[in-house]
Amino acid sequence: MPPALHSLHATREARRSRTTILRDGSAVRVRPLEAGEEPALLRLVENLSAESLYSRFFGTPTPERAVGSLADCLRPGDAAIVAQGGAQRSIVAHAGAFRIGEDRAEAAFLVADEWQGRGLGSILLSRLAATARERGIATLVAEVLPGNDPMLAVFQRSGHPVRVQPGDYGIRVLIGTSPLAVTDPLAA
Repeated sequence: MPPALHSLHATREARRSRTTILRDGSAVRVRPLEAGEEPALLRLVENLSAESLYSRFFGTPTPERAVGSLADCLRPGDAAIVAQGGAQRSIVAHAGAFRIGEDRAEAAFLVADEWQGRGLGSILLSRLAATARERGIATLVAEVLPGNDPMLAVFQRSGHPVRVQPGDYGIRVLIGTSPLAVTDPLAA
């Protein structure tokens, strides 16, 4: 890549990278997933509990197969973001939107066990919806296992239109990528 284009690309990606403070005061950097990050994704997957692995993949794939699935969303038209946190700035979360139609994408989220319950899922959903919307995706489709109430709560509190229906594996959640209009009670 010529130096001028490399500089422009780096500037654009830096704008897409944001540091966010979670509910507990810890900081994470949310940014697009980059090619070649499979080793970091493997460390994330290898440290998951069996329950977290099952909730994300609806089964227990090998770590290599799980990483392949996470990295698969680097195809044109798809979207993937990661969150880095902790002293080592490790990848602690992944969210992907895999295009399944002209304006629809399957959405999936994975948060390291020790980072769950801090508000990271909500941040990932907001950023993934914005990225998907930029790519012409109007609806994210997420399959959620029955009993995964924390993830369902993230969707319901997202500020995006949400519709819930029976799904292939339990509950299908349709999430609009455009946020709901905020009504200002003082504007009337």
